[in-house]
Amino acid sequence: MIRALKLILAASALVAPSLVLAQAVEEKNLVSGKQKLDPASGYIFIQANYRTFGTFLRVPDDSTRAEHKKDWDEAFAKAQKKYPSKVKDWEAEVAIAKQTRKAPPEPPVEPTPENFSIDPIELRDTVSFGPMFIYNKDEVASRFNYLTAVKPGTYIYYGPVLMQPGGITGGQCFCMGTVRFEVKPGVITDLGNFLIAAPDAVKDWDVASADAWRRAEEKAAKKGEPVDMPGAGRPKLAYGVPDSLKALPAVQAEFHAHGKLNNYYALMFTRIPPIQGVLAYRRDTVIDLRTGQDVPNPVIKTQVKIKK
Repeated sequence: MIRALKLILAASALVAPSLVLAQAVEEKNLVSGKQKLDPASGYIFIQANYRTFGTFLRVPDDSTRAEHKKDWDEAFAKAQKKYPSKVKDWEAEVAIAKQTRKAPPEPPVEPTPENFSIDPIELRDTVSFGPMFIYNKDEVASRFNYLTAVKPGTYIYYGPVLMQPGGITGGQCFCMGTVRFEVKPGVITDLGNFLIAAPDAVKDWDVASADAWRRAEEKAAKKGEPVDMPGAGRPKLAYGVPDSLKALPAVQAEFHAHGKLNNYYALMFTRIPPIQGVLAYRRDTVIDLRTGQDVPNPVIKTQVKIKK
């Protein structure tokens, strides 16, 4: 099993995830003509009263699946081609081990369609924003605006995960429950400050929240004061794009509940707090409040590397 896992990890290194050609749009570049809004592209607009960041996963479409299959075929062919030489190297190492009376190494695993894998297709169209490269700062409203050009499609909020060119540097994965929304071409999808303002951190929604409540209650009890509810200082829900973006129509994002996700980057994981009218939980089951139905959950596979 461990040998098969090693083969999968090695194959994954052959093909790096293909990130969406997402591009942060800045107002100064738009005004100067260095950047233009493309009607064929989709756009995600986000606002916050402080610099923020996050990552989205785009649901694979036919073109993404075809590209992934092509890369899989090429990587699999390379792995098969290298396998005979790996066997010869292993046989030589076994002969040396016999002479030196050492334990022989494990034989290489022959790549097959069942045990071979490359990068997860779910990471092919990863998009991130912030904390740098803001669209502009609204001094009057004291808020930071972010605009990102993306491929149209369905996007899942992976969580406040900081992604840089060198890879993931930290954050929390909303792997146990989150939201998704649609991005259409030629349209600015306005998320407003929904990702910050809409989630309602209630007392028992997860271990971290329960611990925050416990500490708040203990602090209040010592002072003989009312409990200062954790999360009570979150801003009011707000939408609206700057006038400089009137070249394209803007629509308010429609959020839907989404089920569990793999923890692809081995991050600290949790779930987005309940959102009125959108998402709730029954223990570890995600409930779509738009339909009242449970959200189907896929099989979750750990991404934590096994220690040798």
